[in-house]
Amino acid sequence: MTGKPNPVHHQIVCANVFIRRGGRLLVLRRSATRKYAANVVHPVGGKVEPDEDPFTAAQREVVEETGLSVTNMRLEAVLLDLTPVPDEPHNWLIYHFSADSASGEPHQTDEGELVWMTPAEFLRQPLHPSLQGIAEHILDRRKGTLFITHTYDADGSIDGRSEKACVSKPPLWPAVASAARSLLPHRRHAATS
Repeated sequence: MTGKPNPVHHQIVCANVFIRRGGRLLVLRRSATRKYAANVVHPVGGKVEPDEDPFTAAQREVVEETGLSVTNMRLEAVLLDLTPVPDEPHNWLIYHFSADSASGEPHQTDEGELVWMTPAEFLRQPLHPSLQGIAEHILDRRKGTLFITHTYDADGSIDGRSEKACVSKPPLWPAVASAARSLLPHRRHAATS
């Protein structure tokens, strides 16, 4: 393997959730004491545990940080932030989900202040750097899943971005399933004859 880069990823994996209820979002205003991105507004979430998938981690983080249960989770964006924190060698792989609040009332969290906002209010807040410029797309459920890579300068500011989006059209599978179901009665009839 001489001359080839090390294939081991050095990244932190996170799962975040934009929680909807009654036309508003439950988001987190990060504490002023946070080492990185203090006072910015961010979805609820955190790090994926070594034995978790991002979906399960997102559900766990919602319960831990808010006390709510959620339903209708949908993947909205996957971000790869290449060494975003100055003096830390890790990349961050961030899964952003949206979900509907199913039950419960939010409780206090050590992470900051939980705040209900309309989407318009959210977009006017000081957002986490990796959400700037893409939050509007994430909040529009008519659009497909975003895949973003950010590069950062030595000061921790974004200096480059590449963006790809999955197409958001009616899924092919319901049409295929419907066509297959229409064939089933013919197959049963042929099998019993």
